[in-house]
Amino acid sequence: MNIKNSLPLICLSLLPFVSLGQDNHYWNDQFGIKATALGGAAVGGLDDYSMVYYNAAAMTLVEKRALSFSVNAYQIRKFKQQNSLGPAQDLHSTEFSVVPNMVAGVTSLKRFKKVRVGYMLLSKNVHNSKLNSLHTGQYDVIDLPGNENFVSRYAQEIRNIEYSVGFGISYNVTPHLSFGLTHMGIFKSVKYYNDYSITVLPQDTSSSQDTRLSSNITFNYWNVKAMFKPSVLLHYPKFRIGFAATLPTFNIVGRGTFLREFSTLNLDGEGLLPFDISIASKSTRNKVRHKNPASFSLGVSAQLSEKIWLHVSAESFLKQDYYLIHDDPTTSEHYPSFINDSVIIGLFGGQKFLSYGVASRPVTNIGIGIEVQLSKKAGFQFGGHTDFNYNRYPVYTFTRQNIQSSQYNRLVFALGGNLDLKGGKKASMVFEFGFALPKNTDYTVDFTTPNVARNGLTGDVGSGVKTGAYSYRLMIELTLGKLME
Repeated sequence: MNIKNSLPLICLSLLPFVSLGQDNHYWNDQFGIKATALGGAAVGGLDDYSMVYYNAAAMTLVEKRALSFSVNAYQIRKFKQQNSLGPAQDLHSTEFSVVPNMVAGVTSLKRFKKVRVGYMLLSKNVHNSKLNSLHTGQYDVIDLPGNENFVSRYAQEIRNIEYSVGFGISYNVTPHLSFGLTHMGIFKSVKYYNDYSITVLPQDTSSSQDTRLSSNITFNYWNVKAMFKPSVLLHYPKFRIGFAATLPTFNIVGRGTFLREFSTLNLDGEGLLPFDISIASKSTRNKVRHKNPASFSLGVSAQLSEKIWLHVSAESFLKQDYYLIHDDPTTSEHYPSFINDSVIIGLFGGQKFLSYGVASRPVTNIGIGIEVQLSKKAGFQFGGHTDFNYNRYPVYTFTRQNIQSSQYNRLVFALGGNLDLKGGKKASMVFEFGFALPKNTDYTVDFTTPNVARNGLTGDVGSGVKTGAYSYRLMIELTLGKLME
């Protein structure tokens, strides 16, 4: 069997793993109590410090300029995927985290009354999950009489977080028109582990050897990038319309360590491979670049009655063509030695064994919220928003190494309120609930139907994967510091 034909046969059938990591939702996080309670519908402008992020031009609406402002988020995420690795082979995880969501402030300049200056520090895309699966049984896996003992194992772990720090400036051109600009520096950290192995043990160990297939992907990297966000706000007493453009981020510096191994044992002679293979590569402190696509957001706010405002926002993210976050400079170690490097690169779509890339599709998310002012000191808000997955390649394939990501879309609803305290301070709270929209997908790995000749140990492809993902978040806000009139 020709090596160029045999290697793709096993590798392409082996490595389309189960998918879930939720690092591919642009609207996974909202910032600030009021903006969160309104479903992210904040681009039209709020009297809130989150305007430094959503629309810097709207900082002109902030009446009480606080020197500091903080938010904490307490969140639980539950994930369960039925039939993820075949019938009755489920995966599930529960994540609890306490993270600072945003620290921000807005102030004015005495000499320049038309100018507002804001600052912020926020965390986003906080995601930590662990998945494990172990399955044993007796199946007719290889070309020997009777059944063989079968052991399969799957493990995945992902830890992801981003921190953004920046400032915003706005200028009131006229009593009804203002312009703004936000600049942010972004630090991103990712740790990822993916291990998959299958072992076949014949009943008669004296006459046959074990048959094995394994794959391991381990990497961690950090990256620093920057972005600019110009904005504009047209505002009247009962109507506002805002626009913001998030420009593509540009890379500053990044480093990462990457390790990958793939091997087979005694699959030669089964008609699938002419010989055993082993490929391994490691890259330490290599360059990493990460970028986000451009997006454009539009928000409208209208006063429905004396105490009720309606807010609607939409943000469209442009597509991003496939690029390499890690452009591997190393040459992989491989066995047998006569396999050419060009053959291995060819199997990876023209990229090296250890290279890691991503691509994203265009997505538009929409948020709608209602704001009710109960009195001069108290109010409440409620709303909801979409949270669509943007990853173009959510399932890992042999030719392109990428993080397993969620294939599901979400809906998120929130309810919050605020109360003015003595001394000009303010306390606020919001509860947010999100869930995955129903979607049936196919499983591409089945631990219950392994057969070397038919499916390369990975089982038959089937349908019936059902994903349930739920998130619960409680955010508490307290305005701190001396208020400036």
